[in-house]
Amino acid sequence: MRPWLIACALVATAATASADDAIAVGAAVGAGGQGAATYGAMELRFDAAWPDAGVVVGLGGRAVWEDGVFRAADWARAADAITLVRDVRVVRQVRDGVTLAAAAGGLAPSHLGDAADGYRAALDDRMRTGARASLTTERATATVEIDDVLDPALVGAVTKVVVAPTWTASAAVAIDPGSMPYGSHEAVEVGLARSLDVVELGGSFLVEPGSGAAAIACARTHLTRARLRYTAAVDLRAGRGDLGSAFGPLYRAERATVWMRTGIGAGGGASIGLVAPGGWLDASLRERPGLGPLATLAAGAPLGRYVQAAGWLAAARDASAGAAELRVAWARRLFSSLQLARMIHADDTPAWSLTVWFGAST
Repeated sequence: MRPWLIACALVATAATASADDAIAVGAAVGAGGQGAATYGAMELRFDAAWPDAGVVVGLGGRAVWEDGVFRAADWARAADAITLVRDVRVVRQVRDGVTLAAAAGGLAPSHLGDAADGYRAALDDRMRTGARASLTTERATATVEIDDVLDPALVGAVTKVVVAPTWTASAAVAIDPGSMPYGSHEAVEVGLARSLDVVELGGSFLVEPGSGAAAIACARTHLTRARLRYTAAVDLRAGRGDLGSAFGPLYRAERATVWMRTGIGAGGGASIGLVAPGGWLDASLRERPGLGPLATLAAGAPLGRYVQAAGWLAAARDASAGAAELRVAWARRLFSSLQLARMIHADDTPAWSLTVWFGAST
């Protein structure tokens, strides 16, 4: 039987499956183009949630055909089965004031102090399964993570400790363990910040072994008015090397060149954010010595009960990537979506992608 007939049968099965408050199954088919090739895909999903236990499980598998040829490289190894893990989360309150949380799947962008700022593991349509764990107490937080257990480019940790009523000390480390033709690289940061009402002022010292070191000064603020939350941040930095700007959203595309700078320079950045009942928006601009400016934008909005939209964009002098999706729920169990992406493949080849999806879920 042809794959498309199998996919249609699975969609029909999902649409008629019995509903359950905690468990859902789904299937979807997609068609479009990626670069100069036609693109077709079939995806199966299994999602379950047990709120009382603090457990969420999301599993999914996708088969892709490019120009009608099955992309076997996605499933060439037994270890590739780990990419079936899309969104697994566990939250446990160990005791009063102590919470342990863990997540696995496609992780949200990494923020490890200034050592990793908005790093994204996926710049193409390949599934990447990472893991993140955090421990939170009344006076401290600690997080460890790996971006992709099969092909890591970032392994890191960050901790913050309240050392006085208005003072917080922090430490962060970001490591690229290296793979051919890349070597291993590290960024280590220690800092101190003081909170003054809605403003936080801080400073840190960041070391990139083999490249240089930098001093960083920053200021952050937040304000809540009429169900709207505004945030803003600015930082200035100077020193030798990449000044802590290596592990950004385009790192996987810039990986071969970001660590080459060893000269003295200065840089800085600014960001703004807005969270509202109707959506959210984050924008930033950063000047990076040797790499030029980097602009980022991320936004999302429910737009109503049956329509959702979200997207992100990162643009630099030599690379750019982003994705956007418009999703419509036509009925209780049927949905469709339009996805547009500017991707950068593992071989640094850029490509545009446009895909239309139709699916069903319980």
